[in-house]
This record gives sequence, structure tokens and C-alpha cells, in this order.
Amino acid sequence: MRKRVPVKKIVDKVIDECDLILLVLDARDPELTRNKELEEKVKSKGKKLIYVLNKADLVPKEILEKWKSILGENTVFVSAKRRLGTKILRDKIKELIGGEGKVGVVGYPNVGKSSIINALTGKRSALTGNIAGLTKGEQWIKLTKKIKLLDTPGVLEMKNEDDLIISGALRLEKADSLISPAIKILERINNFDSSRIKEYYNIDYKEIDESILKEIAKKRGYYKKGGLPDVERAAESVIREYQEGKLNYFKINLKKYGQERDSNIDKFIGYIKDFPFIEDAKMVVEHLKDKNDLYKKIKKPILGFKEVGDNIIIISFGEKSKDTGRKRVEELAKKENIEIISQHGDKIGANKIFIGIGKKVN
Repeated sequence: MRKRVPVKKIVDKVIDECDLILLVLDARDPELTRNKELEEKVKSKGKKLIYVLNKADLVPKEILEKWKSILGENTVFVSAKRRLGTKILRDKIKELIGGEGKVGVVGYPNVGKSSIINALTGKRSALTGNIAGLTKGEQWIKLTKKIKLLDTPGVLEMKNEDDLIISGALRLEKADSLISPAIKILERINNFDSSRIKEYYNIDYKEIDESILKEIAKKRGYYKKGGLPDVERAAESVIREYQEGKLNYFKINLKKYGQERDSNIDKFIGYIKDFPFIEDAKMVVEHLKDKNDLYKKIKKPILGFKEVGDNIIIISFGEKSKDTGRKRVEELAKKENIEIISQHGDKIGANKIFIGIGKKVN
């Protein structure tokens, strides 16, 4: 059994062996995927550094340019998946190492390091041998006749618990408290654009501390027994919405990202407002399945809720899977402080439907 080489040792070796380091960042959240300790180490050893903002096709151009003003001129925008920006990156590599040298790639998991290597090199055919001291199978690939790329990206490890929580590497229920990582998210966004949080939550605040979580809790109707704002629940909502991309450094164009949904569910309510078994979601779905005229003219997904008597009906219609519909319903219920007492999903015609029946939580 081969002994596993420590991650830190591999990353240090990549820096030592190479003339130029590509630090791959997720363009949607460069600050979270930066490693300032590594950046300083690269510079202290006299090596060149390029910030590669991958998945740049998911971010507005003006936001990318603002990140470039923060990170510096040696910042390149790339979409490795769509093969965009790779020529610009190759040209920048040639510019910084004078047409000759060795290039290493480092970054956190899931930022697209391997995709960057594949996009730069194409077919993996120009192997030039192993690096002494690293794990078996790590090889150099010819980028040009005089530029070699290390075909083993250095994987950085997050050690800060807040960042582990924010990135999704540590499950929220495993954390002792979510307040600190939630505040860190709000601080980063506020430092980037001070208007973004006010716009997103429609609140006024003076400081980014626990007091802002109290304001968010009040705005969302999150209260503990006794009427105190539920700060932990507000913190959880900040983290989850940040991970889902709803709360971000920029306002998302929902239509562009394919998330636009009709919130008007009146066409469904007309069929179920007098239904005697409305508290049973499964029976409601079965009741709707033979209403052929209900779904034939619906062109986009629907997600909404409405009070019907003593109940609140939440309906997701037209998602790609029943599970996605369930998630939409549960997310909306949580956001609107609705306790689901019955839920069920099925197929109506060619569409998936998921219904939740709930009560408003006081």
C-alpha cells in the first residue's frame, strides 16, 4: 500500500517546482475560494501568480471586472466547461513566464482545477515524465514546446470551520452555532457592495454583527417562544440562501438562470377550494389528476401558496422531478413560516406536481 503524501506537502512542492502558479477560484465567490497564505507564499518565493476565475459565464461582466480591480491585472475569466477564455489564459501564461517555464495549478475542491488543465491542454498525450518526490502518476504535459503544465492540481484544504460551513463541506447541523459563518457571509457581501444586503432583505442596519441577524429574523417572522427574534434560524437562512445562490454579491437575473416561476396558483385553487379532503395532500393530487384543461396551457413552472379556509396550500408544478418540486415546496414553507402537515407528489399529464398542506406558525 502506497503511503499517502500530505496535501500541504504536495502544494508546497508544486510551488517550489513551478515558475508560475494558477490559483483557480470560483467566479461566483472568489473571496471564499481564495487562500491568502498561499498567495503570500507564492510571492515570497518570487513566483508569478495568475488568478483564474472559473465558471465566469455564471457571473455578470461588471461584477467580474470589480473582482479584477480587487485581485489585480493578472486575473483571467474562464469557463472551462464551455471552453471560454482559455486562449486569453494561455496568452497570459506566455506573457508572464516569457514563453518558457513550468506551470502549476492549485485551488480548493470543486472550483474546476482539472477542467482548467483539460481546457488548456486538450488531449493528454504529451507526457514528459514524473516529478521526483510526489505521488506516483503525477506527470508533466506540454502546453507549448517550452511550457510544461503539471498534470496534478494541488488541492487546498479549508481548515477554518466557518468557511467549511459556508462552502457546504460541513453540514449545518454539525455546527455548534451558525451565527459566526452567517455574519462572515454578510460582511463579505457588504464589503463588496454595501447596497446589496439592504436591497435583498429590505432592512436598515448600522453594523454587520448579531444585530443584523435580529433584523433579518424580524423581517422573516422568525421568533422563539416568548417573542424573541430567532437569531439562529435567521443565520441558517442566510447560509442556505447563500449556498443556493439566492443571496450573492450581485442580483441574479432569474430568467437568465432558468429559475423564473409563476407564483399564481389560482387556476389550481379553483378546483380544490371546496374539496372536502383538503388536509390530505395525496387526495388533493389525485383529485387534480383528471382535470385535463388545468395543465395544457401552462408554459412555465409554478410555485406559490394560498390560504384556503384554515389551511395553506403550497403548490409546485412543472419541475423536472418530483424531488425538485418537494424541495421548492419545503423551501417556500420555511421562508413563509408555514408548518407542513401533509405533502405528496405525482405526475399530472407530462408534468410533475408536488403539494404541501400546512398551517401558519405563530
